[in-house]
Amino acid sequence: MSAPRIGIPYLVKPRILGVLNQWRRADRGERIAYGLFGTLGVGFWIGLLAGLAFLVVSFHQVEVFGPLIAGKLLELMLVALFAMLCFSNIVTALSTFYLSEDLELLLGLPISRPLFHYGRIVDALGQSSWMMAFFGLPLFLAYGYAFDAPALYYVSLLAVVPAFLVLPACFGALVATVLVNVFPARRTREALGVMGVLLVVAVFFLLRVMKPERLVNAQDFESLAAYVAELQAPIPSFFPARWAADVLLAALRDRPVPLDEAGLLIVGAFAALAVTRWIVAPLYPAGWTKAQEARAARLAKSGWFDRLLGVVLRPAPTDIAPIIEKDVKVFVRDPSQWSQIFLLVALVGIYLFSVQALPVEVVRNSRYMSVFKSGLTFLNLGMTGFVMAGLAARFQFSAVSTEGRAFWMLRTAPITAERYLWAKAVPALLPMVVVGEILVLASGMLLDSPPALLALGAFNALLLAAGITGIAVGMGASFPNFKADNAAKVAGGPAGILFMVFALLLVGGVLLLEAFPVWLIIRYDFSQQAVTPVESGLAGLAIALAVILCGYATVAPIRRAAEGLWSRNL
Repeated sequence: MSAPRIGIPYLVKPRILGVLNQWRRADRGERIAYGLFGTLGVGFWIGLLAGLAFLVVSFHQVEVFGPLIAGKLLELMLVALFAMLCFSNIVTALSTFYLSEDLELLLGLPISRPLFHYGRIVDALGQSSWMMAFFGLPLFLAYGYAFDAPALYYVSLLAVVPAFLVLPACFGALVATVLVNVFPARRTREALGVMGVLLVVAVFFLLRVMKPERLVNAQDFESLAAYVAELQAPIPSFFPARWAADVLLAALRDRPVPLDEAGLLIVGAFAALAVTRWIVAPLYPAGWTKAQEARAARLAKSGWFDRLLGVVLRPAPTDIAPIIEKDVKVFVRDPSQWSQIFLLVALVGIYLFSVQALPVEVVRNSRYMSVFKSGLTFLNLGMTGFVMAGLAARFQFSAVSTEGRAFWMLRTAPITAERYLWAKAVPALLPMVVVGEILVLASGMLLDSPPALLALGAFNALLLAAGITGIAVGMGASFPNFKADNAAKVAGGPAGILFMVFALLLVGGVLLLEAFPVWLIIRYDFSQQAVTPVESGLAGLAIALAVILCGYATVAPIRRAAEGLWSRNL
């Protein structure tokens, strides 16, 4: 009897059924979370579409240089999107080709190796193409609306977008396979994790150094010719983002499609599939074998590291110190955790670089310059809160979920659930405070803000760090996911999005309460008008309410989550 015919849809179908079963088996609370996540996602997508449409229309309507600015903006966005897709596909290819739980079953099926390879490519492409649907589709629709695009533009998208997605998917599979075979097995994940983070860091710095804000201000250039030359300077010729941008811009302007760029993009996608298959095929068996080997824990097992932790944790209570020690060792052993430090440092550096590049000099000769800068300092507190919320979502929200199947050991340990959660929250508070204070104080100094405003901002950063930490640990314990294979999946789930909503509501509440004290500081700095006793009392009341709000956000979620934590199943 001949073997049943198996095609790529057959290999992809279990992934689709798994998503459907996850919805069918979800309880009422999980479905509410999914619904809220979907509603927020649709709302954000619509808002992103409206914002991009407004931005592109504004650029396009600028006399003479509008179309040039809009074209350059499309190029820059496609470069950023392509880089994000490459990073996403490297990580996804590592999972789909070498670490996925269904590989043992698939490799035992009567399927050819080419079919297996292309099925994995489609799987990786499907997992990473959400980025194009979420960020790319609004971009393309916004340009179509701004340019009043002809039908040719939308037809071109049907060819450009799939080819644009295939190239990063092939790149990810190729890089993952080469690294798995070149590096020792115990260093495979380290190499992939660090390289992916460094790639994102490099893209961030590249886009920041290019200073795209200069394109809207011709006065930054020595002459009109230099400005036009900057707008018309293309990105490298042999780069897929350049090919896609040229094809789409030609279609937008109702011009003949450049056949060279269209051919490079479409034919290049098919060629990439073939070349990737030829390279991956002979390397895959050895790579698959090495990927199953365990990681070495050199630093976590070193004697001097144990002695250092012993000294640092000596003041900690005896029931909390072992949990903190275990978390620190897991952090230094797992590259997907410690490699995020590079991304965090890059994020802080780019943020401060962007603050320094703000166009504050537009009010250079005005007496309102100090008011303008002080207002930016106050708004910067909101951005700092957003950064801290993202940091907490990545590390603190997933702190309980990363215990995985070892969670049952904690349930038998001589420690209460609330003490366990505080053991997770208190050590994580330190990096939150450091990041928040650096962003608030450094950006305030760059904007030459009044000392009183800097002190209030530093105090608020401390409050937000505590409040966001409490919400993150509490909600992460209330909605754990012990089956997730990495922390990023925990933070990217519906509960993670719900945490971001509550964290940003806390940030907005603190900003609202602190608006009046900040206004008094700005008024005094501008006009030297003294603060009346009534105003001083109201300002003190506002600050006290902010302290109470952040204190409640710190304590209440952890206590609520501790009530049912030990009763949860894996």
